[in-house]
Amino acid sequence: MNSWIIRNAAPKDIPGLADVHLNSWLSTYRGIVPDHYLDSLNLDSRIELWTRVFASDNGSATLVLESPSGRIAGFINGGPSREKDLDIEAEVYSLYLLQEAQGRGYGRELMTRMVGYFRDKGYRSMLVWVLEENPSVKFYEKMGGRFLMKKQLQIGGEFVPELCLAWDDLESN
Repeated sequence: MNSWIIRNAAPKDIPGLADVHLNSWLSTYRGIVPDHYLDSLNLDSRIELWTRVFASDNGSATLVLESPSGRIAGFINGGPSREKDLDIEAEVYSLYLLQEAQGRGYGRELMTRMVGYFRDKGYRSMLVWVLEENPSVKFYEKMGGRFLMKKQLQIGGEFVPELCLAWDDLESN
């Protein structure tokens, strides 16, 4: 294999998804969420989380970015919006890339493909929650997300501001 590919995730990808998820948290959120929380994270808990994701039937989809060596270097996961009080149909639950895959257009391509999935499902709008201090806020804004609301998320016993960005018309994105 000599090029990066994006494909639908499969249960065999659980260890790779868990690795990207864990390492992305450790590299992205240091200084944003409490260190003791980050230090408590481990690969086994992320494997358990992804095992539950694949076992559930909630209409979500997961796409992976695979490096030329076959390593999972990123992913996007999304499905029906969990925000029932908002008039928004779909949600990007998570998007993470290892540092080696950042800044190369793969995040944009993963988002574009997830929007295509949402459109195929008949969804007309979507949202994403992102920690306010996460540098990827600018990425989502460049992708067309507009600020909708802010809330405090409790992580490791501390409150961390989280932003909701929304897209009202997926047909125009």
